Amino acid sequence: MPPDARGPQTVGALVADLSRGDSSRPAVTWVDPANGARVELSIATLANWVAKTGGLLQDGLDVEPGDRVRLSLPTHWLAVTWALGCWVVGAVIEPADAEPPDAGDPEVEVFGDDRDPSTAARGVVVGLGAFGGSVRNRVRDQRTGVLDAGAEVLGYPDELFVADPPAPTSAALSVGGGGVPIEHAQLLGQARAAAAQMGLRHGGRLLAGAAPCDRAGLVHSVLAPLLAGGSVLLVRDRKAVEAAGGLTELAARERVDVVAPLGSPT
Repeated sequence: MPPDARGPQTVGALVADLSRGDSSRPAVTWVDPANGARVELSIATLANWVAKTGGLLQDGLDVEPGDRVRLSLPTHWLAVTWALGCWVVGAVIEPADAEPPDAGDPEVEVFGDDRDPSTAARGVVVGLGAFGGSVRNRVRDQRTGVLDAGAEVLGYPDELFVADPPAPTSAALSVGGGGVPIEHAQLLGQARAAAAQMGLRHGGRLLAGAAPCDRAGLVHSVLAPLLAGGSVLLVRDRKAVEAAGGLTELAARERVDVVAPLGSPT
């Protein structure tokens, strides 16, 4: 399917467009029903986190356009900021569920403090508490060469200058197995189609079904609601919430318009 010619053609342009509108409206909400945690990011706050994350990637990790970054993060609001940060600086995301992965290791792997990394030239560990934060005193071991994202990212500016921003034809998402990566314009076209498929109208609020760092989630849970001018609700361990019969009440409380199917959409 050819990409939709309307609207932004790169993720960086999407973030810029969102920031020019009502930047106080919600963009990403994350809840952990098990302990009552709830974090909500407005468009302005999301843009600041994307800029800081992009700065860490570009200036702290020397990520260059076309470099591969594997995102091995669970359902968390920081997964969205890392995905968008990768795209605005021109990195190619290798999703968490990529099988088989591309030949050779990615330049960077971003992983949560709940797991050990795969092989990568550079590793970044992300704290998965409600507000992120440093993991310096909580990791099980001292991983040599692994950067503590929570201790670093807040030191980067709220605005990001990218000397060589991605073009619509720049690679954005790895398909694994050495296949040709999906380009920015193609990826955004897929996200527009996904929003229409899910019945997500302009300004709508989506309860995500796919993990944001999985291939389907990067399209359906991250990009589709932002392209629709709406917001996304990410639920930690949604499967358990659904099994306990609490999803309908949660969706009503959070004023959700569309509940996406659990897992990767067909």
